[in-house]
Amino acid sequence: MPPASETNSQEFEGLFTLYMVIGGAIAVLVLTAIAYAVIRYRHREGRRRSEPRGMKPLEAIWVACVAGLVIVLLVATFRTEERVDAVTDDPAQNIEVLAFQWGWRFTYPGTGITTVGSGARPPTLVVPAGETVRFDLTSRDVIHSFWIPELRFKRDAFPNRTTTFDLVFDPGVSTTARCAEFCGLDHDQMDFQVVSMSPSDFERWLRSHERGQGAP
Repeated sequence: MPPASETNSQEFEGLFTLYMVIGGAIAVLVLTAIAYAVIRYRHREGRRRSEPRGMKPLEAIWVACVAGLVIVLLVATFRTEERVDAVTDDPAQNIEVLAFQWGWRFTYPGTGITTVGSGARPPTLVVPAGETVRFDLTSRDVIHSFWIPELRFKRDAFPNRTTTFDLVFDPGVSTTARCAEFCGLDHDQMDFQVVSMSPSDFERWLRSHERGQGAP
């Protein structure tokens, strides 16, 4: 699992940066080659058309470079996925997530806190920042998808199945998350808010909303 100092968004940001750097370098090389060919082999009066010639050594180098880049990207992608998909034995907080048409229910076991909302009144998912949060995700009816764009993270919610995963949130997150799987007529309204707090503020939030004092 990502350590507390390495959040999920940072994990995917590093992978995204690697893809962009490699993609940008390839784009520059391709555009440079096109510009060279356009200028060097442009039509001129009295110039004969050259016969195409094979350049096997250069082609072999190009194929080797492409294969090497593909291997680098595959290894980096699988390593990042392995770190993100791993779960710890001792999460700082557990949250049970139930998806339904067309809303969400977030339950904090042992506290009596349950947040439910849909449509014009989306629920708020409150989490501690910089700590591992364990999620148990399931669906009450059809397949939904738990998607937090800011974290570049998505997991499908299936009926009669619980999907477990860990997330580590950046400090000060306040963003809109949503269902990313078409699930019916009001799918576009199936949003929820995500708010991350410092661990001390989160503990105060739990105490102020725990059983006996009313759910948020």
